Amino acid sequence: MLRPMLSPVLRPLPALAALLILATPAVARVEFRSLHPPSLAGAKKDCRVYLPPSYDRPESRTRRYPVIVFLHGWPGSEGNWPGQGHATETLDAMSAKGEIPEVIALFPDGGGEGLLGRSIWLNAADGQSEMEDYIAKDLVAWADSTLRTRPEPRCRGLIGLSDGATAAMNFVLRHPDVFGACGAHSGDFRLRKDVSSRKLFGAEPGATRRRAEYSPLESLPRVAARLKDCSIYFDCGTDDESIGDNRELHRLMLEHGVPHVFHEFPGSHDWGYWRIHLGDALRVVTSKMQ
Repeated sequence: MLRPMLSPVLRPLPALAALLILATPAVARVEFRSLHPPSLAGAKKDCRVYLPPSYDRPESRTRRYPVIVFLHGWPGSEGNWPGQGHATETLDAMSAKGEIPEVIALFPDGGGEGLLGRSIWLNAADGQSEMEDYIAKDLVAWADSTLRTRPEPRCRGLIGLSDGATAAMNFVLRHPDVFGACGAHSGDFRLRKDVSSRKLFGAEPGATRRRAEYSPLESLPRVAARLKDCSIYFDCGTDDESIGDNRELHRLMLEHGVPHVFHEFPGSHDWGYWRIHLGDALRVVTSKMQ
């Protein structure tokens, strides 16, 4: 009698299974986190966290990564850089090509108590919006205790645009023991009196002094000697109204011997400009993180 032939049950060999796992391309992911920082009296703050492609691979379970904090402009939110800025796609592409190391990226919300949520990422005069302390203390401490970071200044940087650019520069000038690198697109480096920031600086006497403290063009001469080991990058579009501040900061850094990279590019104050030049900032900001 003819018996039907039975197909053998195929069982993948352990070695083959391991090869299949290794052949599966690693993919970066973005997590949505909510923080309750002490500096903001426990108020809820959203933060997006980009974890690079290798972060979840078994062979990387002890690996630690540099951190870059992305600061949005005003008005804005934590979704701007990953959304309009295409920041996660840029990180993926540049790290895949070996142009930059893989990094953890943090995208915090910087809403404050100024007009339409303006904060300029600084500590407000009334003590009710301590955004500088949130980033330099609480966010850094949370990241170092929760993620596999490399917790030293040269492996922490910031990249910001507009108000976020002003802040990124301020964080390195004011906290070089925390952040060793910054990239600033289209920043204002001398803060001027206006309605949108009035609540942040308070009334006179005191408001003018506080604006000067948070103006890199005013504070740089006092801290220049502490910046020799920092990686500083900034750029601005030639049609941007902030170009004057950027050129002045470039001259001031040359005068005080502060190492930096400055570029002027065609363009204005918009996402088309910032998307194109994010890569320029990343190369400099990560240059000592290899």
